[in-house]
Amino acid sequence: MRATIFEEHSSVLAHWWGVGLRGATLVYLDVHLDLQFIEPARLERLRGCATAAELSRLESRHPLDPDRSACYGIEDFLLPAARLGLIARLIWVAPPHVMRVAPSEALRGLQQMEGVTLEELETFHRTAGGWIEGRLLGLDLVLCELAQVPQLDLQGPVVADIDADYFVRVPQDVVWTEPVGVVATLQAIPGLAPELTIARSVGTGFLPLQHRFLADQLAALWEGRQDEAGHWQLLLDQERLWRTGRRADALAGLRRALDRRPDCAASCYACGLLSADAEVSRRYLARAATLDPAYADDPLRRLGEFRARFKRLELATVAALQREVTAMQEEDAARQATAWVALGYLYTRFGRLQEAGACDEESRRDSTGHPELALALAKLRIARGDYAGAAGLLERAAADDETRVAAWAHLAECAFARGDHAETRRLGLLAQRAAPAWPMVLERLGAYAQARGDTQEARHLLAEHEELTQRIGRVAARLA
Repeated sequence: MRATIFEEHSSVLAHWWGVGLRGATLVYLDVHLDLQFIEPARLERLRGCATAAELSRLESRHPLDPDRSACYGIEDFLLPAARLGLIARLIWVAPPHVMRVAPSEALRGLQQMEGVTLEELETFHRTAGGWIEGRLLGLDLVLCELAQVPQLDLQGPVVADIDADYFVRVPQDVVWTEPVGVVATLQAIPGLAPELTIARSVGTGFLPLQHRFLADQLAALWEGRQDEAGHWQLLLDQERLWRTGRRADALAGLRRALDRRPDCAASCYACGLLSADAEVSRRYLARAATLDPAYADDPLRRLGEFRARFKRLELATVAALQREVTAMQEEDAARQATAWVALGYLYTRFGRLQEAGACDEESRRDSTGHPELALALAKLRIARGDYAGAAGLLERAAADDETRVAAWAHLAECAFARGDHAETRRLGLLAQRAAPAWPMVLERLGAYAQARGDTQEARHLLAEHEELTQRIGRVAARLA
């Protein structure tokens, strides 16, 4: 048995390609479904790769990187995995608390995604066993809990993949299930390949830094290194003691663990978190960073935590983070540009248009900027009635496949506000054709037609909207 750990999940794509994975059923444990539309031009660049190294060079460094030359990242790497023939079926194993809301939340999100048709959405149904099956972006997909996996008919080569954020419930940041039980369940799957891939997902903020060791624990369990696995379990047990109010007992246990393994950065970091004495805490944290640079303070990681884990946020915190981003070293220009995007996005949550716009400008010194921030800024301007100011931002968002559908819909709104009905219709139809399962676009197109006096087209569009809404409602009812 062999386990391979990656810092971020999308790095597994080049690894799968390099080890010759083809036509596999992927048992994929993750809080998120990293399957999104990617425009054909990007996919063609991936198909042209001859080596895993070439494929790796086309991976995005961060989901908020303003350099948009990459072809895939942590939010969409499963689509190229399917289109390159690496996987033929995806078994998305979600935590129970995610499964309770995932069908309805995913259905709402998928309606707005480019490339998703109503006919595909209508393939989804809940089986007699309780799991959900369907087809999305051309890939056969099953959504289930871990306990249901042994009941599935798993064909062809079967491989397992885990994002460590599967184990942590947010925003509480609590480990909700035992890695030892998960590994045991996976290893009991008949025909499962001996290799496990694991993503830490710490640097982008999806997994708390104190839980970074979960990836190491999973790898040790998978490979049968029981002594090491026991060490990581000890750290997990002490965290549970702390969360039940036994802080002193937990700290004592961590110090014993550190005495046995003085080079363990995770133990040092945990001691630093639990130490009540500020100076003692500082020394532990500094030692952890010396032992492993991954435990060093990182403003970009902390910025990502607010976006990824729904952490509570105050405006004063954003202002303090801005001072840290400003102070980032010049040799770290790419990470600083990404940090400006993340900071600007946080400012938009408070409606702070001026500050968010300044962050956007900083991020664009050597790039065109990030489309998600441009879209968020445009929405703020539209909310203030500044359609002219929003249009330029929306044009930027419309140039990127990640945001262009929403950008076209809002550009149609801007065109309608200035009385350009032909442009309103053109842009609205662009959005509708790209995302034909999104009822809102049809509803708005009908309203625009009604406003310009084209009652016949308005009736037609609103009737289409009504039919689409009813059909999606029937899908939702099947999944409930």
